Order: sequence, then C-alpha cells, then structure tokens
Amino acid sequence: MVTIVGSMPQYLNACKCLLALMTRRARAPTSTRDRILDAALQAFAIDGFKGATTKEIARRAKVNEVTVFRLFKSKRALFAAVVSERSPLIPIKEAVEVEPKSSVEEMIQHNIRVVLKTLRQNKDLYLVMMSDAWRQQKTRNLAFDASIKRGISFLAGVMARLMDAGVIRRADPEIVARTLMGAVQFYFLTTDMLGDGPPKPEEEERIIKGMVSIFLEGVRPDQGGGQR
Repeated sequence: MVTIVGSMPQYLNACKCLLALMTRRARAPTSTRDRILDAALQAFAIDGFKGATTKEIARRAKVNEVTVFRLFKSKRALFAAVVSERSPLIPIKEAVEVEPKSSVEEMIQHNIRVVLKTLRQNKDLYLVMMSDAWRQQKTRNLAFDASIKRGISFLAGVMARLMDAGVIRRADPEIVARTLMGAVQFYFLTTDMLGDGPPKPEEEERIIKGMVSIFLEGVRPDQGGGQR
C-alpha cells in the first residue's frame, strides 16, 4: 500500500510534474539520421535517383554534406535506406488484422482501408519507387525486396492461415496474395496517382466492398444460374 505524504493538491501537482517529465523524455528530438532520410525521400520523389544530389539532401536536412556520407557512405546506400526504412509495409503490418474478429469480409475490408490510408500518407516513397524502378535494375531490386516481395510474403502467410482455418478455400497462397495486392495497388494507382484523387468516402466504401466480394466469391454465377 502506498502512503501519500502531504496534501492532495501537492500530490496531484507532483503527479503532473512527473507526467510532464515522462512526456518530454518520450518525445525525443528527431535524429540526424532520420532528418537525412526524410530529406532524401523528398529529394528522390521530386528529382529521381539520378537528379537528386547529396548536396541538396544535406541542405534539406540542415546538415553538412559530409554528415550524409558519414552515415550512409554513398547516395545508393542512402536510397536503399530510404526504400527499406520508410517502406509503407512497416506501418501496414502493424495496423492490419491477421485473423478475422467477426468475418473474413470485414477483416479484408479493414485491411484494404489500412493499406490505402498508408499509401496515401507515403505518396513520396511510392513516387520514388515507381519513377526510378523502370529505369534502373538496382533500383527495381531494392524496391522489390524492401516492399513488394516482403508484402507478398506477409500477405501469403495471412492467406495460408485463413486456408488452414477453413475460412477460405485452399489455393496457392502467393497467387492469392498477388491477386488481392494487385487489385488494391491498381485502384490506388488509378485514383490517387493518375486520376483525380480518391472518390468520396461512400463511393470508396462501395468499391472496397465490391472488391472483397469478387475476391472471395469470384464472378461466376452460383449453381442455380443466378447472381451471388
């Protein structure tokens, strides 16, 4: 049992001071490395890998150019760090559901919303990977290994567990993962990147539910000849 010494106002004030101290400690300033990564992400998104310079990245990060090379050795190494450490897959894996809380339909709908929200928050990185991936083999390999390959592997694992639980029918988990990822990525590409932006929330919700329905049940009519 804890004994409180002094008056209640003094005790509450001490608690507030302690909480403030803990908050200040938790909000550590952004490290030099993180500032350089954020600056590089912006520079690569605007100018591409070839066009971006370490001098401009250093200026954006408010550091000396020597510091950039001290931490990352080369522009290629910095690019690799940006693609791997700023990959949207990291927050996606933390936020998605890996097993149904109510139904598999609601689980996949939720996960699509998470993916779209995260991609929209990471448009710069998406631009980096798409703009340079087509031109440079090394860039393609970095982007594929850091984000796409790991994403497929993660989702294939989720699909395999759903198959083992009898929630969805047995199929090649990797093909299933690629099918779902392809639909969501193409939707994002044709709305946010090439189109007029995401539709109104109610329209997007209709599209998400439609994608999930087709993903789970296909487009064939049921055995009675009617619609599913």
